[in-house]
Amino acid sequence: MLTRKCVPDQPETPKILAELAKGNAKAEGSRSRQQKNARRRILIALALFIPVLAGIFVVGYQQILMWEKINNISEENQQLSSVVSDKDILIADLLEQLRASPPSIGIESSGITNLQNILDTELPELQEQLLELKSQYDTLNNAPNLDWKLSESEFLVRLANQKLLLELDIGSAILLLEAADAALMQSGSNAVVAARQSVGSDLSLLRSLEIVDRQGIYIRLSNLGNYIEHINLLQSMRDKFDEKSNTESFGAQYNGSLETIVNFLSSIFIWRKWDANPAAILVSDQETSIKQSLYLMLEQAKLGVVSMDSELYEYSLANIRESLFRYAVDETIIGMKIITEIDELEGINIRPTLPSLTNSLTLIAQLTSG
Repeated sequence: MLTRKCVPDQPETPKILAELAKGNAKAEGSRSRQQKNARRRILIALALFIPVLAGIFVVGYQQILMWEKINNISEENQQLSSVVSDKDILIADLLEQLRASPPSIGIESSGITNLQNILDTELPELQEQLLELKSQYDTLNNAPNLDWKLSESEFLVRLANQKLLLELDIGSAILLLEAADAALMQSGSNAVVAARQSVGSDLSLLRSLEIVDRQGIYIRLSNLGNYIEHINLLQSMRDKFDEKSNTESFGAQYNGSLETIVNFLSSIFIWRKWDANPAAILVSDQETSIKQSLYLMLEQAKLGVVSMDSELYEYSLANIRESLFRYAVDETIIGMKIITEIDELEGINIRPTLPSLTNSLTLIAQLTSG
């Protein structure tokens, strides 16, 4: 018979140890993560608590200062009260001494009378001082703090200065300065007199200026474009030339032969002068390009109004007038209307000289910094 050999089972100890090691590693990892999370929570709580602690410290410091002021006033009040009580005690002692020694009443009556007079004069003064201290104490506790009105007025004046320098907005600057003056008055400070005088002077200067209606000027320039559209450049030049020729021929009939020759040569010379000028003889196809040039100069004038560039504005209007004279439009009805409108527009200063608010800003800044 064959005998079966018994094979012993392999031990599972290494596997068990490996699994235990893995479990320990996972436990240590989760434990370290928990520790990190706990530290993070602690740091976040500290970061949130530090501003609260700082705020509590500032409020406590302000409260300590306030209590010190109140204690000082209370001490002064007590001192005055003690002085008054000492005077009362002194008067009572003197009266008792006076009653206790009747024989010497005639001798000391004058001294007592003088002392009584002195006390009668000093006592009301002490009582007035006591009332003043009490009123100051009540004012300190009850009166609102209006120092922020000074900061508000400084902000309003700075904003008004920006409106003047950047936008030339005189109306808005006047409203802002009026609000700043009201804020200075509401601050209740006695040191704002100089600042209010400076603001009032600036207000007077601004109110004396003429407010430029840039929107109205822009609309008037746009209306000039409608006038230019109805101009007949070719016909206006022909009419002017015919008028000039008729005038010269009429004068030649009443002159001698020599003057006739001179006038004839003069008319020829004028024709050659016009031929030399490319803008004098106008081809009908050029009328559109000339009008486009006038429109372009109008747009430049509008740009000068929007950008507050007075040089560009005046230069563009002068070029429009020169072109109208060059092409003989100035003698037509619509041409005279355009030139009259240009003269009125040139008389408007789109960038007037504005006052500086530096003095008012400096005075208010001294109040806020002090």
